[in-house]
Amino acid sequence: MAKKRHYDWNIGEPLPELGLHSFAKHQIFDAYITAYIRTLTKSHLTRKLKLTLVDGFCGGGMYAMGANEVDGSPLRMLASVERAQAELDAARARGLEIDAEFVFVDANPKHVDFLREVLRQRGYESRIGKDIHIYTSKFEDVSDEIIRRIQAKGRAHRSLFFLDQYGWSAVTFATIRQIMASLQNPEVVLTFMVDHLVNLLTDKMIDTPGLSAIDLRREDVQDMLQMKEQRGWKRLIQNTLYEHIQQNTGATYYTPFFIHPEGGSNRDYWLLHLSRHHQAREEMGKIHWQHENTFEHFGRAGFNSLGFMPGVDVREDMLEFGFNDNARTRSEAAVVDQLAKMLHARVAAGEAPLTKKQLFLANCNDTPVISSIVDASLATLREAKDIRIITPDGAVRRSAMQMGWDDRIELVESPTLFSLLGRRAA
Repeated sequence: MAKKRHYDWNIGEPLPELGLHSFAKHQIFDAYITAYIRTLTKSHLTRKLKLTLVDGFCGGGMYAMGANEVDGSPLRMLASVERAQAELDAARARGLEIDAEFVFVDANPKHVDFLREVLRQRGYESRIGKDIHIYTSKFEDVSDEIIRRIQAKGRAHRSLFFLDQYGWSAVTFATIRQIMASLQNPEVVLTFMVDHLVNLLTDKMIDTPGLSAIDLRREDVQDMLQMKEQRGWKRLIQNTLYEHIQQNTGATYYTPFFIHPEGGSNRDYWLLHLSRHHQAREEMGKIHWQHENTFEHFGRAGFNSLGFMPGVDVREDMLEFGFNDNARTRSEAAVVDQLAKMLHARVAAGEAPLTKKQLFLANCNDTPVISSIVDASLATLREAKDIRIITPDGAVRRSAMQMGWDDRIELVESPTLFSLLGRRAA
């Protein structure tokens, strides 16, 4: 079950100390809000963007970090939207309004009192109750009301839920399913302390409320306990839990990233991005590549990177490092090989050529691959004369390094090294 949060705020007392990886996590939140708004305001026909940002475990809003004071997630959310509005004001002569609402939730009254005081000192007090809404409650207890508030804002339901729980069961999967089913365009960024759960798994945990919160049944726990007798058991259990999350949260697109806490802690946790749109998954993937060495992907390079194959050591060829140049090189090399085999297998089966979008959507989950890696791999295959890239109007892309989502990928007729390799593998 979820443990007591390790941060405490009390007016007149020292601020809680923010760890480096938690600071990096806040940077990811900040960067993603910026990327999100930029993506949704690209069209010059857009005049207003309606958006709701929800911080389900907001805390007091300020931290100590060494000798400095740093903003917590509520203040960073407010600042991200303000920066984006200023950027749009400078770039758009006709203007574009970001109509954002902020929802901050914390169950501890002292934390809420502290946050209100911080907001007052920063000049936000007049906005509380208007576009800033604060709940002294567990997120679970007010999630229905928050969903209704988003629904009342318009039909698009554009909303970002940052659920930075300390533990793994403070947010039930039933609640996440409800968010995904009730809203048109929701995204959830969920902290999930996977190592804490894996280390606690015992027979005594079966049928506990914490496991019920994440829909783990008696037989699920028993299966995972049996895995502890196998080589690479920890990866096996992590993969089983990840597949379970995919199946039980209602998200179409999902991306897991490992966070390694500082200080030698062996309690790694996931930052899970859950959404219903491929572009959302793509943008979050870009953020992680931009913040290299902050997070890790825990699978292999390339597509199908989280699946475990019978007879193969679960630890073989894992990406045991951050999103750096080495990881990108490995990913591009893996995708080149996988694409060649995949395309030849489709031809052998009599299937039609894929578009880039179809290729990406069928393989983007469970992987660190983003669109630019797919583009680089397609360019390599094109230069090897193994494939041709056809635009929607029938033209051949001969040298472009960025492919369109609706571009079609076709094999050339004459065999090349990649073709021969692909046919032998098929």
